[in-house]
Amino acid sequence: MKSDANPSNPAPRRVTEATRVPMSVPTQRLQVPDLPGFHLHWIADRNVARAYKAGYVHVKDDELEVNNFDHAGDRAASGNTDLGSNISVLAGGVSEETRQSQRLYLMKMPEEFWLADQAARDEVNEGVAASLRTGMTGAENDPEKAMRYLKEGQTMFIPRRARGGR
Repeated sequence: MKSDANPSNPAPRRVTEATRVPMSVPTQRLQVPDLPGFHLHWIADRNVARAYKAGYVHVKDDELEVNNFDHAGDRAASGNTDLGSNISVLAGGVSEETRQSQRLYLMKMPEEFWLADQAARDEVNEGVAASLRTGMTGAENDPEKAMRYLKEGQTMFIPRRARGGR
């Protein structure tokens, strides 16, 4: 008996209970598995150069699988649409500057760099919040700034961790 399978294509993967994805379960297009020790982020093509400077590097297609939403292609294949080895997908939409399709690249940064960046961001935000807690923000030229007040027990600009939250 003659086989209709193309010998240049890899053998199809068998769907099992462990690999099956029910149609009634929503699947996020950009969802990817965790990569231990790294923070993953989808970066728009116009921001890749800036991401390099921040410490991000491209995730390669042999590192993890991307959800496949190709209607006419092999469902067992990765959803990566990059012609090279970097993982990327079309973003859907057109760049206003270039009038070309936008692409998102999956990039990774060591977890310790990302945590340091988050701490630096939190420090800047705390400076702004501390200024707001004084009730004097924007009062530099206000002749009635002494009449400003804060309500007793106001916790709007106090960090959650200081209030006993996460």
